Amino acid sequence: MNNFFTFFKYLTTAPELTSATMIFRIAFSAVAGFFLGLERKLHLQNAVLRTHVLICSSSCLLMILSIYIPLAYTPDRGDPARIAAQIVSGIGFLGAGAIIRQGLNIRGLNTAATIWSAAAIGMATGAGLITLAFVALLLCIIIMFVLGKFEKHYFPAEQVKHLELVFKNSRINLIKLKDELLSRGIIITNTDFSEEIDADRFHITFTVKVPYDIDTISLTDDLKNIGKLLKIQMND
Repeated sequence: MNNFFTFFKYLTTAPELTSATMIFRIAFSAVAGFFLGLERKLHLQNAVLRTHVLICSSSCLLMILSIYIPLAYTPDRGDPARIAAQIVSGIGFLGAGAIIRQGLNIRGLNTAATIWSAAAIGMATGAGLITLAFVALLLCIIIMFVLGKFEKHYFPAEQVKHLELVFKNSRINLIKLKDELLSRGIIITNTDFSEEIDADRFHITFTVKVPYDIDTISLTDDLKNIGKLLKIQMND
């Protein structure tokens, strides 16, 4: 047992690059990438589990190469930071590819951030900073899970939508309508009105921030009590 702990301590703290330490670093980075990608997968993001594992382990490998090549081939002229610098610049393109604009909302920012985190943890692991990489991994997991729940609890209205309502006539109690939306956690940021006099129709388009768990069926039923609702549409 003592031999095992001694060997484990050697793997996690030894500065030199041996076959055992390099294999351990790549394996650790793959596990770290798995846990980062797992959080994204639980939030229904596509193909991010394998992506994070590959990014983290590949960054680790490149970091090992960045250290190993100058030591092995050009000890007097090599720059250990050269490949590492390219990882930092190159991972930005991959992270940018995860960010998309969908209507009024921007999606993929958290995924892009975890891609950066995966690369950083992989680089730290490749450099032999196992303890630092482990602490960073724990911190990232805590941030993603705990702060995610914190945001949903205290800032539930995060989705920006267009809410279009069409009533039969213009005799609508707008104060009651806005109070009904506000009671459901819907925050109105902009309001547009239009009226078709011949058709006796009143159009209202709200730009709103909507909670993720909004009950649209119940909302529709309550809005029918405010006026003769002809149409309700909510989209990005």
